[in-house]
Amino acid sequence: MSFLPGLTEEAQVPDIYIDVNEVHTQILPMGTLWKIKVPSESKMSIKILTGIAEIFGTELANNIEYNFQNWNFTVYAVEEVYLEWKGTDPHPAVEGEDIIPNDSAKNIYNLHFALEKMRNSTFDGPKVMIIGNKRAGKTALCRTLCSYTIKFKSYQPMFINLNPQESIFSPPGCLSATPISDILDVQLPIWGQSMTSGATALHSKQPLLKLFGLEMIPENRELYMATVKMLAEDVSERLQRDALIQRSGCIINTPPLSQLDDTLKELVEIIHDFKVNLVIMIADESNDDDMAQFERVSQVIKPFVGDFLLRLPRLTGVIESDDTYERSQQRNAIREYFYGNSHTALSPFSVSIDYEDLVLWEPMNLLDPGSNEVSNTSIDKLELRQVQITPSVIQHALICITFADKHAKANDVSKSSILGFALVTEVNEKRRKVRILIPVPGNFPNCATLLTSYRYLE
Repeated sequence: MSFLPGLTEEAQVPDIYIDVNEVHTQILPMGTLWKIKVPSESKMSIKILTGIAEIFGTELANNIEYNFQNWNFTVYAVEEVYLEWKGTDPHPAVEGEDIIPNDSAKNIYNLHFALEKMRNSTFDGPKVMIIGNKRAGKTALCRTLCSYTIKFKSYQPMFINLNPQESIFSPPGCLSATPISDILDVQLPIWGQSMTSGATALHSKQPLLKLFGLEMIPENRELYMATVKMLAEDVSERLQRDALIQRSGCIINTPPLSQLDDTLKELVEIIHDFKVNLVIMIADESNDDDMAQFERVSQVIKPFVGDFLLRLPRLTGVIESDDTYERSQQRNAIREYFYGNSHTALSPFSVSIDYEDLVLWEPMNLLDPGSNEVSNTSIDKLELRQVQITPSVIQHALICITFADKHAKANDVSKSSILGFALVTEVNEKRRKVRILIPVPGNFPNCATLLTSYRYLE
């Protein structure tokens, strides 16, 4: 019987027998990073016993257990750290990059102190924009700068997210502006919870949202830039009314340069709309492509910002991810909007409405094969199209509820503010009924809705 596979091999304990309560210890020398990947099917908890540790600029309290799931992050040891961790994955650290020196810390500190100097010298704070390629560390840098800004002084920087694929304080598909008034939640990749989350352990944030609705900027560049301009107008109004935010300044996260036009005209428009006075580009000096791109960007935007275009090397703690990971982050953001998370449980409400009571519009997707004729004509690309309700079109779709009346014209709907979001869970063609999940109990609002490109299957 020895020819049967496995009989002559040593017995190995499968992963299902791993003790998730087994406590592991880890020592992080001062100035090092611990790069960690926690997949969606795994969980991990960390407790700092001694020393000072940070996650994207937010300090971890000692002897408090922090829980993580479906997130790639780094723990930075400001001084030597002794910690305990446990989880379902016996090897959570990034393979080959377990503990590495944080070569980016000095650059980030210098940038933070430069921004502090700008805040102290004028009542109109810095408006810094972070640009770079995909997975260069733009969002991580923005989060760290926001955390450092509120760490020692009572500032409230306005964080502006112009990447519709990033789910920060909102479901995906939105552009947002959020005053950071208190500590960020280190356990959440979406930075924290908004005021729609109910009672929260930390101070909830109140984002200002504008819906783009599509996944990729090239799907409708005109609509994207129009959405950016509307958000910039609202941000300008907020800064004029709030002296503290005005002095704290703005930290602007941008989409990858590959999604913007080749002439960088859109980048120049963003600089103009938000009155940007400092641009930070993440580019490695050792990477020829990065440096060539930096030179091209410099030629285009230096006439608008002068010498306030700086290059920052790629962040040491960046963890390579793929599109699957980004999709999972978007799904998590949608799920947390309706159901909350392990710390704050929410109870959404399901309603059933007739086809006739659901007025649904959608933005034009110019990369859709059915829109080729539209993209080559003089038809207004900002115009919304009314959606014919069928299961194949709206099943499991995330929809945006606007303040506009359901009988309003398309132009009024596109300019309307966002009331909230809903999720289509079932479409019954025989009964002509649609079952929709909404965050709060009650009837479905008598408002027009917008169909997004994002789907969530429970």
